[in-house]
Amino acid sequence: MDKKAKRAQLIAEMREMNEKVKAESRGFNDEEQKLYSEKETELRQLSAEIQAEEREAILNGFDTNLPHQKDDEGRQGNPSEKDAFRKFLQTGEQRDLSLGTSGSPGSGYALAPQQFVAEVIEGAANEYPIYDAIEKIPVENAGSLGLPYESTDASDASWTSEVPSDPIGADSSLAYGKRELKPNDLVKLIKVSKKMIASSGIPVETLVARKLREKIFSAFEAGILTGDGSGKPLGVFTKSANGVPEASDVESTRSGSTVASGVIMTTDDLVRMKMKLKPAYRRNAVWVMHTDILKDIMLFKDNDGQYIWRPGLRDGEPDTILGMPVIESAFAPNTKVAGSYVIVLGDFRNYYKFAYWKGVEVQVLAELFAQKNQIGYIAHTLADGMPTLGEAFARLKVSNTTSTGTTSL
Repeated sequence: MDKKAKRAQLIAEMREMNEKVKAESRGFNDEEQKLYSEKETELRQLSAEIQAEEREAILNGFDTNLPHQKDDEGRQGNPSEKDAFRKFLQTGEQRDLSLGTSGSPGSGYALAPQQFVAEVIEGAANEYPIYDAIEKIPVENAGSLGLPYESTDASDASWTSEVPSDPIGADSSLAYGKRELKPNDLVKLIKVSKKMIASSGIPVETLVARKLREKIFSAFEAGILTGDGSGKPLGVFTKSANGVPEASDVESTRSGSTVASGVIMTTDDLVRMKMKLKPAYRRNAVWVMHTDILKDIMLFKDNDGQYIWRPGLRDGEPDTILGMPVIESAFAPNTKVAGSYVIVLGDFRNYYKFAYWKGVEVQVLAELFAQKNQIGYIAHTLADGMPTLGEAFARLKVSNTTSTGTTSL
């Protein structure tokens, strides 16, 4: 049985258990709760593996390595540069490094070569689907990037006679504003023991690349979702007139103050979110939410008794809610209290801009931590991001009221 078939079977078993206790008007007993939790854990693991494999399949066939860096005279870099850098990572010996270095031999640090930096970046699409879903803009020779946006829409066109009696009036409502993305510093220092470097079965550059990628792109995803826009990206879960405003909110019809530990939205709420978006935005929209929120929605039904969450059954086919793809993120909010935001639906591909002023630069500190038998690695980049059109997003807010929707768990 393949992974998708196994996942479909688990979902069917969990739904059967849930329907049974609902029909008997009771909760799970201890044995049922234990079994349900085990199935839920296995389901989450299978879903993560399926998503990773599908994203990897999309990337197969593309060259993810950056070309050798050229010097000022246009010559290609030394093909053995990576081997020399590996030696530097292991021993601190910088003598053989002629490219990608900073400072003089013996200064204790060097910049990683392009091949290593590619290893840091190339796994991002596999592990961080939010980052993969947005538009990324490289910026050169600019202190900031101005993004024009439509602050007030024009009025509709008017029917007129062939020869109008009065002059055609110019539209006075259309207005544009400008938002700026600025180069914000993002840094991470990790330290690895020399013993680990010498004894690990994983090549040291792979070990370091994985850890730096995890920390840098986790910060990217957290900023894209919940950043406050101050020295970091502005997130879609953050209420802001410069990003996703309060006008994009849909208030749930179940109260967070009364069911804080349970389900705080209904199927009707999700339908209202979907219809909050204009058809043009719905075409490319994706749901973004924490796994804790998604596991509630997985058991929701529509008025015809059909589950609104449907797993992708074929390779490359995403899981969907109400027919639109869903992305789980550990960085999305999962606090079920009145006034909190728990779900965003929007067109990230066209209306969330992420600018970077340089790629991830990795610096090696070979001597600074020598007394601790460690070598330090610093990753640094300059980036910023923000939503550029608030109406392209709908956001679910937990209600302060105690009313109940018509279709819920």
